[in-house]
Amino acid sequence: MASIQFDKNSWIIDGNRVFIKSAAVHYFRLPRAEWDELLDKVEKAGCNCIETYIPWNWHEEAEGVWDFANDKDLEAFLKNCAERNLYVILRPGPYICAEWDFGGLPWWLSIKENMKYRCYNEPFLHYVDRYFDELVPRVLPYLITNSGTVIMVQVENEFQALGKPDKKYMEYLRGGLITRGINVPLVTCYGGVEGAVEFRNFWSHAEEHAKILDERFEGQPKGVLEFWVGWFEQWGGPKANQKTAGMLEKALYELLREGFTAINYYMFFGGTNFDHWGGRTIGEHTFMITSYDYDAPLTEYLQETPKYHAIKRVHSFIDWVEPILTNSVAIEKCYGLPEGLQGKTLQSKAGSITFLTNSKSERVIHKLYNPEGQYQLIITIEADGILPVVKNMKAGKLAGKTVKILALTAYSTGFSKNIGTVYHETGQQSSLVLQVKDVDELTISCPFPQRYKKLANGELQFTLFHGSKPQVISIKDRKGECFEIIVNDRMTVEKISEIIEAKSQVTFSLADWYRAPEKMDDSIGRESVKPQDFSSFGQWSGYLSYTAQFESKETCHKTLILPRIEDPARVFLNNQYIGLVNDLGAASIELPVEKGNNSIRFLVQNMGRYNFTQALGEPKGISESPSLDGLVVDLLDGWKVEGIGKTHSLRKIPEIEGRISFLKEFVNDQGFDKAILIGEGLQRLRLNEGVPVMLMTNETAWNRFDAPYGVADVSHLLNDGFNEFDFDGQGLKGISKIKLYLYKEANQINHWRMHSAALLTEPNEWQRIDHLLSKDKFEPCWYKTTFTTSLQFTDDVKVKIRLDGLSKGTFWVNGFCLGRYWQIGPQEEYKIPASILKQENELIIFDEEGCLPQVKIETL
Repeated sequence: MASIQFDKNSWIIDGNRVFIKSAAVHYFRLPRAEWDELLDKVEKAGCNCIETYIPWNWHEEAEGVWDFANDKDLEAFLKNCAERNLYVILRPGPYICAEWDFGGLPWWLSIKENMKYRCYNEPFLHYVDRYFDELVPRVLPYLITNSGTVIMVQVENEFQALGKPDKKYMEYLRGGLITRGINVPLVTCYGGVEGAVEFRNFWSHAEEHAKILDERFEGQPKGVLEFWVGWFEQWGGPKANQKTAGMLEKALYELLREGFTAINYYMFFGGTNFDHWGGRTIGEHTFMITSYDYDAPLTEYLQETPKYHAIKRVHSFIDWVEPILTNSVAIEKCYGLPEGLQGKTLQSKAGSITFLTNSKSERVIHKLYNPEGQYQLIITIEADGILPVVKNMKAGKLAGKTVKILALTAYSTGFSKNIGTVYHETGQQSSLVLQVKDVDELTISCPFPQRYKKLANGELQFTLFHGSKPQVISIKDRKGECFEIIVNDRMTVEKISEIIEAKSQVTFSLADWYRAPEKMDDSIGRESVKPQDFSSFGQWSGYLSYTAQFESKETCHKTLILPRIEDPARVFLNNQYIGLVNDLGAASIELPVEKGNNSIRFLVQNMGRYNFTQALGEPKGISESPSLDGLVVDLLDGWKVEGIGKTHSLRKIPEIEGRISFLKEFVNDQGFDKAILIGEGLQRLRLNEGVPVMLMTNETAWNRFDAPYGVADVSHLLNDGFNEFDFDGQGLKGISKIKLYLYKEANQINHWRMHSAALLTEPNEWQRIDHLLSKDKFEPCWYKTTFTTSLQFTDDVKVKIRLDGLSKGTFWVNGFCLGRYWQIGPQEEYKIPASILKQENELIIFDEEGCLPQVKIETL
C-alpha cells in the first residue's frame, strides 16, 4: 500500500520527496475520445499530476438520476490517469466554481424549501450527503492508499474567498469525506479547515502568498492550487490573452524562489462549455462564452502553445534540481550584488539555487566572484527578469567519478545521462564551472567561440557564448565516456521545442439549406399568475417563452418595467419584434401599444447561473410580473456632498474627508408603490433613512453583500412625494451603474403562459432555401444542412466551425449540442469534436433573429 505524507518542505510519496507538477484539466469539458491525447500531452510536458473538479450537477442533472457512463465515466478517467502513473488531485465540491453553471450545484436545489447553499443548512446538507454517498465509493478504489493515484481530495472550494466563514459547515464536509473512507490528505484553497493542507490561488505576487502560508499554516508545504496561467472570457468582453509565455516562465521561477513545491496550472487545458453548461460570474453580462480555452498551454483543440513549451522547459529544470527544491533552507541575503539586483538562495545537501531578480528596466551584466576567489561568474539578467544560478549540483559521471556543477549562470533544461542543455538570451554570455575530481586524462572539445580554462582541484571554468547556432562542449575520459553540454540561445531552444507539423486545411462543403420558423403556439404550455423562473418551471436551461395579454385604452408608447430578469430577452408585441432587453436584475423597454387588446411575448435563453458569488441561486429568466407605465431613474448624476451645493457624478467620485454622505433627492409624484434598485459599486446606501443596502460588484466582491445579485427591492422605503438617497462613498473611485425602477403594483401584467422553446425535436416544417441572400422578416427560426466527411478521424484531426451572419442561439451536429453562440465576440470559432462526426453529418442551428447563416466548417 502506497503512502503520502508531507512536511513544511514538500509532499512525500512512498518515502520520496516529490515536486507536484499538476495540470488542471476538466474531464467534463472534452469528450472521452480525447482523454488519451490529453493525458499523453500532459505527460509530455513533464507534469506528474492531474487536477480536476467533479461537477455534481453534470452527474445528477435530474434529481436522483445518476450518470457516470460514457463521457461522464469518472472512474474510467481516474483509471486512465493511474495507468500512466499520473497522480490526481480531486476537487469534488459540492461547490466547484469552475465558471460552470451554478458552480456545480444541481439546478433543482433552488426549488427546495428552506434551501441555503454552502452553509450549515440541513436541507442543503441532506442532498450533499446523498451526493457524497454516490460519489465517494466510486473514488475510493483510485486513492493512492488503495493502489490508485489519487493523492489529495479538496474540501469545498475557495470557501472564504467571499469572506463567509462557516466553521461548522466546513467541518461537516471534512468529516463526511473521512467517514466515507477518504484517507489521503485533504486540502483547501481559501478554506482553512483544521486537518486540511491550505493552498493558495493566484498568478502574481508569489512572495506575498508564501508569507501568508508561512505565517498562518505551520508545518505544511507551500502550494498553489490554481496558478492562473490564463483567464476565462465572457460574451461581449475582450480577448483574454494578456499573459505571455515569457511572463509565465518568470512567474514559475518566482514560485520556485519562494519555496512552492506544488504547482497546479489552472488551466493546463480548458476545453469547451458544450450545451448550456457555461456559468456566470459577478458583474453585469459576465456570461461565459462556449469556449473555455482559457489561453491555456494546450488550446481548446489540444494544440501545444508557447506556454506549453515554456512549462516543459521549466519542468525539465525542476526534475534536475528537485532534491534542492523539495528539501531546502531559504537564505534571504545575497551579498556583493549591484543596485537593482536582489538574490535569494535555496540551500540543501544536494546543492543550492540562487534566484537573482533584476528589478531594473534594463539588462544587467555583472561579474561576481565566488567566495574563495578562484573564479568569477558572468551574470546576465534581462530587464524585470529572474535567473536561477545553480551551484554544487550533480550532473553526471566520468570514469566513475561525479561530475558536479559548481556554478551555472545560464538557464538549463537539466542534466540527465551525461548530457544537458543550457541557454540564455541571444548574443549574451554566461559561466559554467565544473568539477571532475581525480580524473586525470580528460579530453575537452570546446569549439569557438566558447572559452575554458583549467583551475585547481579538477575544476573547469567555461565562458559560454549563446549565439544563434547551437554548439556542443564535450568532455571525455580515456575510455571514451563522454559528458556533453549543449549551448543554445533562448530562441533556438524555443524553436526546437515548438516545431509543429504543418497540416493542410480541409474545408467541408455544405449541402442545401433548409429553414423552419420557431413555433409560437400560445395554446401550449403552463399557465401562471406571474412568470416563473427556469427552475420553478422545471427546466435547467435552454429557452423559455413567456406570453400574456393586456388592454390599453389608447394607441401610445408605454414604458414596461421588468422587476426581475436575469437573462437577455427578445421582446415581441402583437407578433412584431420590438427589441432585445439586455439589462439584468431589472430592466425596461418602450412598447408601441395598440388600443384594445395587446399580446406580449418574451423569448429568453438561460445564459448560465452564477458560479462565483456569495449569493448563489438567482432566479433565471423572468420571475416577476412586468408592469406598464413605469419610470426609470438613472441615479449616476446629480449627487451632492452633504453640506456642499456642487453636484457630482458617481462615475468619478470626488475625494472627501471622513464618512460624509453623498445625497440625491427625487420626487415620487406619480403614486408609484414599487421600487427596485439595481447597481454596482455602492456601499452603505440608504433610501429615506432605511436600512443600508449593499450592491454586488467586482470591486466589493470580496466583501459581504446584503443585496444579492446587485438587486434590492426598496418598495417598503419609498415615499409618496419627496425621497432622498444617501450613501457613504469613502474609498470608492467610481461606479458604472445605479438605476431605480419605479412602477405600480396595480399595473402589473398577470396571467402568463410559458412553454419550453427552441427544442431540437420541435421544427417539422422545413422548407428548402434556394439562396441565402436576405431575410424577409425578423423571427426566431431554425436552419438545417448536411456535410460529408471522408477523413479518417484520428487524434490529429481538429474541426472548427464559423457561424458568420447569425445572431445568437444554439447549434447541434448529429444531435450533439455544441453550445451557445452569440456574435458579439470575443469568440468567432467553435469546436466540433471529431469523435461525433460520421461520413454524413447534420448541422442544425437555432437563431433568435432568423439571420441567414454564412457557415464554414474546416479542419485546423
